[in-house]
Amino acid sequence: MKRDYICRKVDYLKKKYKTSDPYEILECMNVEIWEAPSGTSIKGFCFLSNQIFYVSINPELSPQMKRIVAAHELGHIILHKKELKMAMMTDYTFDDLQKDTEIDANLFAVELLLDDSEVAKEAMNEENDYYSLCSKLNIMPSMMAYKLKAMINRGYQYNLPEEINSRCLAKL
Repeated sequence: MKRDYICRKVDYLKKKYKTSDPYEILECMNVEIWEAPSGTSIKGFCFLSNQIFYVSINPELSPQMKRIVAAHELGHIILHKKELKMAMMTDYTFDDLQKDTEIDANLFAVELLLDDSEVAKEAMNEENDYYSLCSKLNIMPSMMAYKLKAMINRGYQYNLPEEINSRCLAKL
């Protein structure tokens, strides 16, 4: 899926619902959200049943990770409706770069959760290296890579650490 398309979808949702909170948007869309221990390493999943979307989030995750998972699953609902009609989407990790649907949902999540201006402001602080930038913005380094790559494509100037650049963004 094209990066520009995903970014436009995120912008549309932020304007329509006047928020970037994934829980608020899911609620406005009448998505059923619940937390249920999975007994596995599943972070979350979403599915469609009887024309109702459902999102399950692992309650053992930190509040920060739950928010990321909610945004990621919202991405699946917005971007992959056809696929959800056939099977649920289960997320064990955000680093599954073999599936285009996971790459799309990751980009959607970081575009929803992090404003360009917020990232640009923190990135200008010369005391911040890549990992301290991630820490200050409360986002995993692998997810920050998606955001910075999207911002680079919009004309911002950033240098990603080589191991992040090659491992996380090869398909983006």
